[in-house]
Amino acid sequence: MTIFMKNNFIKILMSDRNEFRTTADFLFCGLMFRQVDIKIDTGCSHTSIPVSKLGINAQDAYVMKQKDAADDAIRKYISFGVNDSEAKRLSDRSKFRQKRYMDLSSITFGHSITEFNINGYDMDNQMVRISYDRSSNILIGMDILKELDVHMGTTVDGVTVMLACKRGALTEDYREELNRLFHYGNSVGK
Repeated sequence: MTIFMKNNFIKILMSDRNEFRTTADFLFCGLMFRQVDIKIDTGCSHTSIPVSKLGINAQDAYVMKQKDAADDAIRKYISFGVNDSEAKRLSDRSKFRQKRYMDLSSITFGHSITEFNINGYDMDNQMVRISYDRSSNILIGMDILKELDVHMGTTVDGVTVMLACKRGALTEDYREELNRLFHYGNSVGK
């Protein structure tokens, strides 16, 4: 039996590519995914999970998309990329209004993930947007980040660090780490 570490806060060092990347564990559609590579993205409004990054093949993803497209209880969203042209956006909006969901690569489906943790820190259950057509990064967006007390900065050693824990649940360990790294003193979170 594998035992997974539980942390009192999230701590991520910035990579040499200027990214905050770490791993997450979560349960989605009855499957447990462990040590999944994720990227923290403050420019992303909603957390986005392309199933290809979970190791789900294109054929299975297509079947999952068909099931979600046919289910009126599952919320559907259009999620455009930064490089999508205005013509593509207009065309996709038209297909979306016509409920031609299978014709859209820009569609995402609202799903709950459970047993969710980031870097060993429990994040509770979360609603996320699932894509069956994309192969981009798994992005943790502002919908989840807004629930956290987040501090990003450069330590005296020159390392850029992101520390986070749930707003309203700042632990003494979190405060001590903030002070150790950034010399904030005891005023944080009070």
